[in-house]
Amino acid sequence: MAPADPGLVLLMALVEGTEGKTVRWLPRVALLPAGDAAFERLREVMLSITTHRLSVRLEDGATDQVGVALERLVEALPPYRALLRLLALVRFIQGREAEAGELLARVSSLAADGAAGEAAGAVPVREAGLERALRALEKRRRDHRVVGSVVIPAYRVEGCIGRALDSVDRAVRYYRQEAGDPDARFHICVVDDASPDGTVEAVRAWSRAHPDHSLSLIANSGNGGAGRSRNLGAAMAMGPYLWFLDADDWFLDRHLWVTATVLDRHPEIGFVRTGIRFDSIDRDITPVWRSASEVTYPCNLAVRRVCHDLIGGFPDEEPFNPAGPEDVCYSKSLQSLFAGVKTEEQTVCYTLGDGNVFDRLKADMLSGRPPGQGAPPEPVHLAAELLIRRRLYALEAKRGMAWDGPPILPGRSRADDPPAMEPGRHDAHNAHDGRPDSAVTALRAAVALDPGRIEGWNRLAMAIHAAQGPAASVAAFRRVRLLLPETASTHLNLGNVLFDSGRWPSAETSLRQALALDPARAYALFQLGRVAGRTGRADAACRLLARAARLESPTSPTAADIGAEMALALRDCGRWQDAARQGRRTAALVPGRYDVHLALAAAAEAEGRPAAALSAYERAIRCHPGFGEAFTRRAVLLLRQSWKAPAPRLAAGHAGRRLAATELGRNGRFGNQLLQYGFLRLYAARHDLDLEVPDWVGRYLYDCDDPLPGAPLPRVSEEDHDVFASLSGAAPVRAECDLTGYFCRHTAALAPYRTDFRRLFMPGRYLWPRADAIEHRLRARGRTVVALHLRRGDYGWGRFWVAPELWYRTWLERLWADLDSPVLYLATDAPELAEAFAPFSPILATDLDTPLAGAEFFTDFHALCVADVLAISNSTFSFTAGLLNRTARRFVRPDRHRRMLVPYDPWDAEILL
Repeated sequence: MAPADPGLVLLMALVEGTEGKTVRWLPRVALLPAGDAAFERLREVMLSITTHRLSVRLEDGATDQVGVALERLVEALPPYRALLRLLALVRFIQGREAEAGELLARVSSLAADGAAGEAAGAVPVREAGLERALRALEKRRRDHRVVGSVVIPAYRVEGCIGRALDSVDRAVRYYRQEAGDPDARFHICVVDDASPDGTVEAVRAWSRAHPDHSLSLIANSGNGGAGRSRNLGAAMAMGPYLWFLDADDWFLDRHLWVTATVLDRHPEIGFVRTGIRFDSIDRDITPVWRSASEVTYPCNLAVRRVCHDLIGGFPDEEPFNPAGPEDVCYSKSLQSLFAGVKTEEQTVCYTLGDGNVFDRLKADMLSGRPPGQGAPPEPVHLAAELLIRRRLYALEAKRGMAWDGPPILPGRSRADDPPAMEPGRHDAHNAHDGRPDSAVTALRAAVALDPGRIEGWNRLAMAIHAAQGPAASVAAFRRVRLLLPETASTHLNLGNVLFDSGRWPSAETSLRQALALDPARAYALFQLGRVAGRTGRADAACRLLARAARLESPTSPTAADIGAEMALALRDCGRWQDAARQGRRTAALVPGRYDVHLALAAAAEAEGRPAAALSAYERAIRCHPGFGEAFTRRAVLLLRQSWKAPAPRLAAGHAGRRLAATELGRNGRFGNQLLQYGFLRLYAARHDLDLEVPDWVGRYLYDCDDPLPGAPLPRVSEEDHDVFASLSGAAPVRAECDLTGYFCRHTAALAPYRTDFRRLFMPGRYLWPRADAIEHRLRARGRTVVALHLRRGDYGWGRFWVAPELWYRTWLERLWADLDSPVLYLATDAPELAEAFAPFSPILATDLDTPLAGAEFFTDFHALCVADVLAISNSTFSFTAGLLNRTARRFVRPDRHRRMLVPYDPWDAEILL
C-alpha cells in the first residue's frame, strides 16, 4: 500500500480497531496530507477513539501498558492535547510528577496557541483534577521537607526546658544562615515523661512564642524512662536525621550544621558524633572519661533515622530505668552495624545540675579511674550487661541483609589475633562483584580518623576483600601486618589474598613468615602446598600437604581441603593410583567436593577408562558448574568420539621464544577460554613467540593446531606482569614462561587486532556445516534476528549477577515495532524463561538443531554471533559472542546501576560489570 493513499490508511486503522493495531496505524493516519473538512474530521475521530480506548484501559489498571502506547503515539504524532493530558495522568500515577508537570505545561501552551486536537468546550487544564493533585503534592512536600528531628525527653525540667529549646532555635538559625536556605525546617519533638511540675506548660508556652518552629509534644501518662521517651519521639520524627537532647543540656550554635553536613556528604556512614563541653569541669575531666562519654552520650550524636529503626532504638527494659546504661547499649548497637565519623569540635554542652547523672559521675570523671572501675557490680548492672549482649547477638542476624540504608559492616574480629581467612577457590562464599562498596568507603573514613586502630584496618581489609576481591584488599592487609608484625594470622591473611590474586611468589613469602611465627600452623602449610602446585612444583606440593595433613585434625573442615588438594597434587605428579586412592578417601568424607571428583576423573582418563572419567567429570560439574577444567575435559572426551583434532604443528624452535599456557581450559568455561586463547595468540604473534597450549575445545571446534606444551616453564600470573601493556609495546615482552590468567581487561586494548581475533574462531572443518545450518534456519524465521542471552544456572552470586527478565522485556517492547520482520532467539540455560517472552514467540536452541555432544552450548553461541540485534548478559559467554559478531547493528547489555539495558561497543568496554 502506498503511504500517500489516505483512504486505505484510514480504512485499515478503522478495521484493525484493537488498541495495539490502532497504535501502529495512527502515526500514518495523523501524518496524511490535509484534505477536505470531512477527512480532517475523520482523522480527529480516530485520535479521539484511541484516546478513549486507552483511558478505559487505564481505568482497568493497565497503567504501564497504556504508558508505553501513549509514549509511542506522542513521539510519532503532531501535538494532540488529549493524548498529552492522558500521558501526564499516567506519569502522575507512576510517581513521575516532574514529567507530568512538563506534559501539562505543553498542554497549556497548545491551548494558548489555539492548537487543534480537542473538542470545543473542554474543561480547561488549569481546573483539571490532575493539576490540583500536583499542587497538593508539592504543598505536602514543602510542609514535610524537613532536615531532621530533635528529640527531647523531659522529666521535671520546668526550669530549664526553655534553655534547651532556645539552643535548638539558635542552632536552626545558624544552619539556615550557613546553608543559605532560610526555609530549612527542623522538627522538635518533646516527650514529657509524666512530669509532676509545669514542664508541659513550659513547652506549650515556648511553642506559642515560636510559631515558626514545627514542634510536637507527647505527654506520657506514666514514667517510662529516658530510653522509652526517646523511642516515642523518634517514632514521631520527620526527616532523615535524628538528634537527641536531654532537657537540662543544650546545643551550641554549630551542632546541627556540623553534623547534618557530615551526614549529607557521607551517605556511607550511619552516624556522626562531636566533642562535648563538660560544663565547669571541661578542663579537668580525664581523657579516658572524655573519650568514653563522647562515644556513648546521646546528645552529641546525629544518626540516620533508618539506622535508629534498624537497631531497635534505645532499650527500655527495667534494668535500664530510671537512669541505667541505655545510652551504652544504644551506642554499642549502632557501632556494631554502621560506620560513623567523630569530629573533635565541641558542639554540645553537658550541664552539671544538682543530683543529675553528670553530678553523680563528676567525682569518677576527675579521679583517673577508668569507667566501670571502683564500684562493686550489682545485679541490676549484670542484668543490663546481659541484655546488651543479647541485643548485640540478635543484631548479628542483620548482617548481609538487603536494605536501602547505609552499608552494614562485616562482622567484628579480634584485634589481637585476626582470624585466618578461609582459602578461596573462586567459590560462592568468596564471591565479590568488583564494584566499589559503600561499606569500604565508610571504613576508610573510620581508619582515617584513627590510623593506629588495628581492628579498624582489619575490618577494612575484610570488607574490601568481600566487596572488591583479593587484589584490592592487599594494601589493607599489609597495613594490618605492619601493626601486628608478630602475629602469624596477619601474615597468613596477607598470604591468602596474595594467593587468590595470583601473586604467588609474594604469597609464598608471607606464608613462610606465618609459618616461622607458628611452625605448627597447618593452614599455612596447606596454603604453601597450593602455591607450589600453582607454580608447577607438584612434588613440593605433595610434601607440604603431607605435613599439613599430619598437623590438622582429621575431622576439621580444613582436613578435607588438604585431602582434595593432595589428590590434585598427586595427579599433577602423574601418580594416578595414589591420586585415585586419595580422591576416594576424601570423597567418602565430603562427597560434594569438585576437586576430588576432578582428580578421580583425571586418574580414570590416564588409566584409559573414558566412561569412568566422563562420569566423574560430570559429578564434578554438578558440584560446581562454573569451574573450567571438568567442563573442558568432558567436552574434549565427547568431541573426540566424533571428530578428530588437527595434528599439532611443530614449534618453530626459536631459542628464547617459547610461551606456554598450560592452564588454558582450567580457568573459566567456553567464553572465557576463547578470550584467553585469543589474547595469548595475539600476544605471541605480536612478539614472534611460539605459543604452546594443551588439549582444549578449540582444537575440535576451530581447528586450532598449536604445539602441545613442551618442557615445563616457570609459571607466571598475569598479575605479575602487565601483558596488556606488552601487547601494545608499552612494556617489556615476557617469554620463556607459562603464562596464566583470565585476561578479562577493557577491550580497547584488543580493538586494533579485531580482525585477527575473529579469524582465530572461524568454525573448523567439522563444525562449519552445522554452523551454516544454524544460521540458515534462524534467518528463515525472520529478516531481523534479535538474540538475547539469559544465563542462570551457575550465576546469581557475587560479581556474576543476574539481570531480571523485565529489563529485557521492557527493551524489546520499545524496539520490536520498529524492526523489519523480527524473530527472537533466546540463548539460555533455563528454557523455562521462554514463557516470560511469549508475546514475542521466542525460539530456542532445540528449535534449530540437536545438541552437539560435548559442545551443547554451541547453538546458542553461534546464534549470538550472527544476530542482527544482540542483548547480552553479564557473562563472558555472550560478551565474547559480541566480539565475534560481524553483522549486529545494535548491542546492549544490563546496567545494574541504571536498572535497564544500555548500549555498548564490544570493542570498547569492560568485559564484566
